[in-house]
Amino acid sequence: MAIALWFIWHHFPAGFVAGTSSYWQSDVEDVTQYLAGFHAFFSAPFQYPLLAFDSINYPQGTRATFMDTIPLYALLLKVLVPGSQAPFNPYGVWVALAFIGQAVCGWWLLRELQVKSWLGLGALVVCLLVFPAFTARVTHISLMTHWMLLGSLALYFRGKRVGQLPLASWTVLLVAGFYINVYLYVMASAIYVASWLSKPGKYTLKDLPRALLPFLLVATSLFVTVFPMDSGNVAKESGFGTFSMNLLAPFSGGTFLPIANAEMPGQYEGFNYLGLGVLLALLAAVLLGGRTLLQWAKENWALNLVMLGFSIYALSDTLYLGTHQVLAFHYPAFLEPITSQFRASGRFFWPVGYALTLLALVVLYRKLNGKLFAVAMVALIGVQVADMSIQRHRLIDIAKRTATPVLDQAAWARQTAGGINYLYFFPKFRCGRSDLILSTLMPTMRYAVDHGLKINTGYVARANSDCALQSTAAEIASSRFDQSVYVFVKGDFPQVEQAKALFPADHQPVCTEVDFAHVCRFGQLENSGL
Repeated sequence: MAIALWFIWHHFPAGFVAGTSSYWQSDVEDVTQYLAGFHAFFSAPFQYPLLAFDSINYPQGTRATFMDTIPLYALLLKVLVPGSQAPFNPYGVWVALAFIGQAVCGWWLLRELQVKSWLGLGALVVCLLVFPAFTARVTHISLMTHWMLLGSLALYFRGKRVGQLPLASWTVLLVAGFYINVYLYVMASAIYVASWLSKPGKYTLKDLPRALLPFLLVATSLFVTVFPMDSGNVAKESGFGTFSMNLLAPFSGGTFLPIANAEMPGQYEGFNYLGLGVLLALLAAVLLGGRTLLQWAKENWALNLVMLGFSIYALSDTLYLGTHQVLAFHYPAFLEPITSQFRASGRFFWPVGYALTLLALVVLYRKLNGKLFAVAMVALIGVQVADMSIQRHRLIDIAKRTATPVLDQAAWARQTAGGINYLYFFPKFRCGRSDLILSTLMPTMRYAVDHGLKINTGYVARANSDCALQSTAAEIASSRFDQSVYVFVKGDFPQVEQAKALFPADHQPVCTEVDFAHVCRFGQLENSGL
């Protein structure tokens, strides 16, 4: 815990944990989506289903799940924090808790594995805190919840140690995890299945209801939190095979052994460097392990199969060694719902990396005498920390980044003054130039939320927008002219006449160029009431 607190203090600037530093002020990064989604959900009245709100993607609205708000966290804050509380940012605290969770789970894992060494604990905690795939996710807050993966491994080894599956703990972890991040939930669920397969005794049909309990609870809860929801509003995602892991990923990313051209575009999602300290520890464990490794493999066959499955999926259907394509094949068509939902397959190597780190430490603990193990742990800490200096400095630089305002707040305030309640943004998400989304839609969405305006689109995961110009014209015609402002991105509508042509001929707005957009509205006396 102390190491984790020091790490947070040393690597993050003042105000980061409180949510007030410049990192959180950006209008064009992923955090913009999280904060806009959280503020919109937090300020919305409670409704059914619980995670629904309509101020983004109006009028059908969306769910907190699709805004990466960490739904469980957002819902708890909505229940526990007074509604009159001014907009606040809770995600700096979540990041801090993620680091603390790494340290706590490190202690828990060694307790279950009966590794009784303070130096071993220190080495593992350090490795977990500087774990490259963990620190690299600081821009994607929910994915920093790696303690879910470590907690899953701890529950697995606890079941092995006590000879009984800790079903209650698994149920809490999986149900909560589903409402934190679905990628991490699936990884944890697979480890849970391995835990069931590894439990002592024979399996009977009577075991099935108990085994399915966490999944049944998740499925049931969806009818309270997410459903009903029109499936037509949910789009399929592409990118499987692009956001994958490179074969060089476990070996590339450190200070000491840089590898040129170690990944293809998109394979940042498969960043899975283990660190030179861990790699050397693994090499020593393989050389010294012998029967210990074989016994470990035999006792944990189900977990090993899960880790093998994770590794294969992480590589996707197109394998690269650096920039050289090694193999390409196609998954069966019936797996498309899975590969679409979990397109960033490179992430699935994360639990494998943790398991390998843990394996190296445990084998060395069991094969070396006390003095040699102590020396090995000191060396592991020193080499890993030094090798990770490039990643730690990258973390510091990201956390200290400054935010450059995108919107002329005064100009936008003039356009949205005088009874404006709705903001219509065109083209909608996924309908226009993808290279303009972050610099146009993202700041506009945040502005709308911060000023209590309902916006007809948003940077919403798996949103399915109708992009036809006829649909745009119909949406404008059905809007309330006297309470609405209409924003047309100049990159997609270079001429203001293109925007005006979408309005009814007898209701032409006044349009003004503001930043990246033609902003159109009607005068107070020119109301249609439509």
